[in-house]
Amino acid sequence: MPKIDKLATENLTVAIFRMHSTKDDVASKKAGRPIYVDMEVCELRFAANRQTVGVFPAHEIFKWNDDAETGEREPLTYALAYPEQYRKFKNGEAQVASGTPLSELPFLTQGKRLELKALNIHTAEALAALDGTPLKQLGQGGRTLKEQAQAYIDKAAGTADVSSYAAENVELKRRLAALEAKVSASTAKPVTATATSAAASDDDVGTAGDDAVGEGEDDDFEAGEGPGKEGDSPFFVMAAEDIVNWLKETTGKKPRAGTSHAALVKLADEVNAALAEKAKGTEAAA
Repeated sequence: MPKIDKLATENLTVAIFRMHSTKDDVASKKAGRPIYVDMEVCELRFAANRQTVGVFPAHEIFKWNDDAETGEREPLTYALAYPEQYRKFKNGEAQVASGTPLSELPFLTQGKRLELKALNIHTAEALAALDGTPLKQLGQGGRTLKEQAQAYIDKAAGTADVSSYAAENVELKRRLAALEAKVSASTAKPVTATATSAAASDDDVGTAGDDAVGEGEDDDFEAGEGPGKEGDSPFFVMAAEDIVNWLKETTGKKPRAGTSHAALVKLADEVNAALAEKAKGTEAAA
C-alpha cells in the first residue's frame, strides 16, 4: 500500500472531518455500562484510488515541517494541514472539495461527472493533477480529460489576469485625474487689475457691468456698494461669461445659471483672494 503522506497532495486528496464515537473499554468496565467517547477524525480519500482510505485523529501529527528560519522541526496535525475543511467542519458547513467543481467543465457529460466523483475526483484541479496509476484508472480518453481540465484552468487564469489589469488601469486613470486636478489648482494664479484691464477693450469697459449670465440682479449688491465700480475689482471689466469661465477653470465648479454680473464679481474676488493668500504662503515657505 502506498504511503499516505506521499499521496496526500493538495489537489489529489479529499479530506473530510467528522465525529467518530469509540467505546472506552476502561471507563465502561469501571462504570459497569458502555461508555463511548467522541473523537474528531480526518478521513482521507485519494483521487482515482478507491482502495486507499485513511482515518486519523484530527489532532494527531500528520507530518513534520522544517522551519526555514530556525531549522527546527514543527509538528503539523491533520486539522492544521487542511484548515479550510476543518473550519467548515467546526462551523457545520458542507465540506466540499476545494477547487473548481466538475460542473463548471463544459466538456464533461453528466455521466462522466458522476463517474469521476465515484473515483473521488471532485474538482478540475484534481482531474488536471492526475498522473501515473491514478490517471490509468480513468481508462481510455483519461489523458485527454486531464489535458482539457488543465487547458480550462490555464484559460481561466488568463482571464483573471486580464480583469486584474483592467481594474488596475481604471484605478491608475482615477489617480492620474486626481493628481492633474491637484496640480491645476496649486498652479492657479490670482488675477490682477492690470491683467484684466490690458485684456479688455474700451467698449468692454463700458458694457461689462450690464452683462449677466441670467436675468435679474443680485439683491446683495446695490448701486455704489461693494464690487461694481471700476477699480474696485479686477473682474469688473470682464464680461460675465469670462468670469464664469475663469471660475470654472480655477475651482472646477461653474456658478449657477442666472447669477448676476455683480454676484459673479464678488465670487471671483473671494476666490482670487484665497489664491493670493495661498501664493503668499508658498513664497514664505520657499
